[in-house]
Amino acid sequence: MPPNPLERPFLLVLAAACLLAAPLAAQAQEEPGDSPPLPAALSRDELRIGLNLGGTGFLGIVTEYRRNDWSAELYLGTITFREIGVSLSGKRYFSDGSLRPAVGAGLWSLTAWTEDGSGSILIARIPVAVDWRIQGGHFAGLEVGFNRALAVNRLDDEDDTAPRDRIIPIPGAYYRYAPER
Repeated sequence: MPPNPLERPFLLVLAAACLLAAPLAAQAQEEPGDSPPLPAALSRDELRIGLNLGGTGFLGIVTEYRRNDWSAELYLGTITFREIGVSLSGKRYFSDGSLRPAVGAGLWSLTAWTEDGSGSILIARIPVAVDWRIQGGHFAGLEVGFNRALAVNRLDDEDDTAPRDRIIPIPGAYYRYAPER
C-alpha cells in the first residue's frame, strides 16, 4: 500500500500543537503566586451553544461545556439530510486573548438509512481550531478536523472490507453563544 500523503502533514500539525502546549503547561506549573490569575471570563465554567457549517457535517448544532482552558463538546448534525452524525470531542484552548487556538481529540459516528437498510461508520478525529471572541458571549471559529475511519458497518453484510487508513482533513466554521451568568 502506498504511503498516505496526508500522514506527514498530520503528524507535523500534531507535533506543532504539542510544542505550543509545552511552554503553556510549564507556565501552569509555576507557583500560584508567581503568575497573575486568569481573567474572570476564562476562569469560570461556561456553556456554549451554536451552529456548525462544514466539519463533521454540512449543518449541525453543538453544545460545548468549557472549564478554564478545557472543553467537552457534543455535536449533532447531518451532511445530506439522509443521515445523522454525532460527535463527542475534548479540546484544550491556548492563550487568553480574543483569538484562542485549540487542539483536541474525539469520536464521530455517522449513520445513514436507505430503503435497503442502514450503514454506519465510527471515526477518530483531531480538531485543530481558532476560536475568536467577537463581543461578550459571541464566538466564531474555524476548525479543521483530521479524521480517520476506525470501523465501518456497510449495507452489504458480506462486504467486510476494512476501512481505509487515510487521514482526511475536513474544514468547518462555527458560531457559538455563551449566555452571561
